Amino acid sequence: MMKMNSISFAITVAIGSMPFTAFAQDDDNIEAVEKEIEVIQVTGSRIARTDMEGVDPVVVLSADDIAAQGHANVFDALNSLAQNTGQFVGEENSNNFNANAQAINLRGFGSGYTLTLINGRRIPVLPKPSSGLGGNVVNLAMIPTEAVKRVEILSGGASAIYGSDAVAGVVNVILKDDLDYTKATVRFGDTKDGGGQSKKFTFSTGGQLDKLSYTAVVEVDQRDPIYGSDRDWFDEPTDGPNAENHALPQAMSYWGRYEPNAWMLKDLSGRCEELGYESVQPGWLSDDSHGDPDPYLCGDNVYNTYTIRNSRDNLSAFVNLDYELDEGRLFATFIGTQSSADAGVGRYSYGIDYDVRTDINDSSTHQASRHAYRTFRNFEVPTSNQEYDEAALIGIFGIEGLIADEYDYSVTFTASQYDYEDSIVRFDDQKMMSLLFGEKGVDWDQPWEGSRWVVVNESQLNDNFEPDSGIDFFGKLTPEMFNDATHKSVGEGKSYLYSLVFDLTGTLVEMPAGDLQFAFVTEYTKEGYKFDTDEKTINGEVYGWSGISGDGDRDRYAVAVELAVPLADYDSGIGFLEAKLAGRYDYYDDDSDVGGAFTYQTGLSWRPVDKVLVRGSYATSFRAPDMNYMYADESSSFVSSTDYLTCAQNENLTIGQGWGDCSHDYGTGSIRQYSQGDLSLEEETGDSINIGFVVDITDDWSVTADYYEISLEKKIGSIGAGTVLRYEAECTLGFDQYGNTIDPNSAKCQEMVGRVTRGGKNGGVVSTVTSPFNTGMREQKGMDLSSSFNYEFERFGSIFFNLNYTHIFETNEKYLPEDEIEDIRDAQWNSEFRTHTTGTLGWYNDYLTLSLFANRLGSSPVATSDDPNERYDAWTRYNLNANYQITDSFSLTASVVNLFDEKPPQHESEEWWPFADISKYNAVGMEYFVTASYTFY
Repeated sequence: MMKMNSISFAITVAIGSMPFTAFAQDDDNIEAVEKEIEVIQVTGSRIARTDMEGVDPVVVLSADDIAAQGHANVFDALNSLAQNTGQFVGEENSNNFNANAQAINLRGFGSGYTLTLINGRRIPVLPKPSSGLGGNVVNLAMIPTEAVKRVEILSGGASAIYGSDAVAGVVNVILKDDLDYTKATVRFGDTKDGGGQSKKFTFSTGGQLDKLSYTAVVEVDQRDPIYGSDRDWFDEPTDGPNAENHALPQAMSYWGRYEPNAWMLKDLSGRCEELGYESVQPGWLSDDSHGDPDPYLCGDNVYNTYTIRNSRDNLSAFVNLDYELDEGRLFATFIGTQSSADAGVGRYSYGIDYDVRTDINDSSTHQASRHAYRTFRNFEVPTSNQEYDEAALIGIFGIEGLIADEYDYSVTFTASQYDYEDSIVRFDDQKMMSLLFGEKGVDWDQPWEGSRWVVVNESQLNDNFEPDSGIDFFGKLTPEMFNDATHKSVGEGKSYLYSLVFDLTGTLVEMPAGDLQFAFVTEYTKEGYKFDTDEKTINGEVYGWSGISGDGDRDRYAVAVELAVPLADYDSGIGFLEAKLAGRYDYYDDDSDVGGAFTYQTGLSWRPVDKVLVRGSYATSFRAPDMNYMYADESSSFVSSTDYLTCAQNENLTIGQGWGDCSHDYGTGSIRQYSQGDLSLEEETGDSINIGFVVDITDDWSVTADYYEISLEKKIGSIGAGTVLRYEAECTLGFDQYGNTIDPNSAKCQEMVGRVTRGGKNGGVVSTVTSPFNTGMREQKGMDLSSSFNYEFERFGSIFFNLNYTHIFETNEKYLPEDEIEDIRDAQWNSEFRTHTTGTLGWYNDYLTLSLFANRLGSSPVATSDDPNERYDAWTRYNLNANYQITDSFSLTASVVNLFDEKPPQHESEEWWPFADISKYNAVGMEYFVTASYTFY
């Protein structure tokens, strides 16, 4: 018979508002559970309590809930939380700056603003930060799903309990520790449209050996990639909405430069088909861009090189040991995960601008200017895929016991490390130019500092001025031709975290309304990271690829106190009233300007009757700058922006005239953007408010409602190239686009003008310098609602229903010092969902469980629309799950994810692949899994 684990049942009977796990219970089990749940420690407090609901709203997902909702792993389950209204740019957009990671984004504040714990303890972050000069995140892909007992999610500030990072919430992954059986599980998965096949094998065991109890899990999880060519709604250019872009993307093209226009297409027709391409004259090509009478470029379908979900092979092991002492226990937990993955980052290309001269040292011998461009298929040069190898090891060791027969103590030591490597094959730019043109300084040269525009001797080219010195650039290619020009770009990282924590809890004093409970915590943490990208890549010597590096560590000391103060008992006439008071001081010993930070929380929980809880709290929070924000070495990337200064000067714009049209005709093209960390960054500070209630309407039906406000000051952001170039124009001209006068001699102007480098053949922007800064602000107001219902029929099993709903009222933000605070909830560029709703409906008896899970993402802006108020409609996916307990030992489960095969919404303005926003909307389509489990008792 199927058994509900004790904590799932405890949650259900205590408050009824958490996700319900559909399993039967007999009377003996219920009595055992009632004894087992007398004291439970819940995320958001270090004081053990007898009920699950308190001052802080906590959502709990058990392992059975994750399975019943049809989720394949922990990330899928957390990503479906109603409170997860933001997005995380992860594996669907992995590249040289975005890691192959999975992380959630509670309240849209950013993944780094949600603290992720394992068994209440911090774990190391991914060594490679997200988005270049961005934050470090905890990679949920490295947590083995089968080892998870439950996940507790606190959505709100909790720095007074946990310290830094607990701004938008806390995710606490609780691991299994009570297995008394051995089980083998096999799962097979596939997708309706192809690609993404998966296989998972799990072996779990546990038991008791005298005073030693043990739980162990081994998990092997293998998943194939899904390529763009696997989905018929974006596998061809004709799937796009704009007929002018239905031609095959250019795979090879040849251009005249400034003859007289900047880009004049030369004809390659007749040479495309022999290479497996098609001759294409794109619809976007204007008549005045014809460099030959009837020019064609070579087109190809390049979408088969992009992955919309990467391959991943994970091997994980988990062991939990508990040794019973006369008064207390020794415990140890080990988690190890090794992961390898492969991402299709798109077909690699190479392009070069060059002037043709009879003598490269004599500008008067100029013959022509050309641009040669080509993409490379993997059989020509294996450059389309990026490989990842990761390994994480976590050890948690401790002792729990009693002091003076009345105070509970624990001492816990955590040691953890994360190793990371990514690699990809790219071209050494100088070697590639030498392969095309010959010897540098003799056959070709780079006369303009900071520019790749080169001069080439006519003798190194064919009669049509095409490169054919070392290879025929527009001919047949093999990998061997590029042996001397390719470079393997490698990024290697390591992060670590060591912590020692002492907890002391118990009754401080007896009060008329009950015992005043306390928790006292002292904590020491040492963490560090190092990320190195090979020198050639960092120095910009690799074409179209950049890297990051950084190295830093810090020590943190903390002391915290929490009190649960009973103000009135149930016999007082007003019901039970309890106050929560918590304070924590964190001191950072590092090279930054953070120093120390004090945070506190006050809250009240009131039960006027046994079935009603009213609660409210106010908490402050802080977040120390990510180590990468502080310690990142200088790195670079390629961006495109707008040259506002040239626009204003060429168009003779005067004070009061807007600059909005500059982006149409004054694009910078691809320029280099340099970034570096800043040790002068300060901690981000914030606060949060929560007011809500929990009502058990009947024994079977409960409702929860919570209003929240979360705000953050001194939010760290990065000044991008667009902002730097706008500042440069304002400071040079002495006025801005809004008609305000600017002082060119101010310190800000001197700094911003110095961040821009101009030069090259035409004196344009060559590079900009960006950096993180502390001037941002973000605030969100909203409401969480949930309802849970469970009813047992006399003869026909039981039904259950669960609904969770989050609605954002406001999202106020300020990015730059001169910006006004504005409500960006409905802003076109804001990727948040206005609402997020999830629901589960199910039925079960002793042998069979059926459940249907719905995940509804509310409306969100169409970022590319000409109408800034246009929004995508709400988007809903359903998961169907069925579990049949064939015998006491053997069970089968079938799950269908995205039951109705919902595809991401598409808009006519989404003109370029993948013709939809797959960062916000899952593009996998229907996926199904079959799982078989056999238990040995």
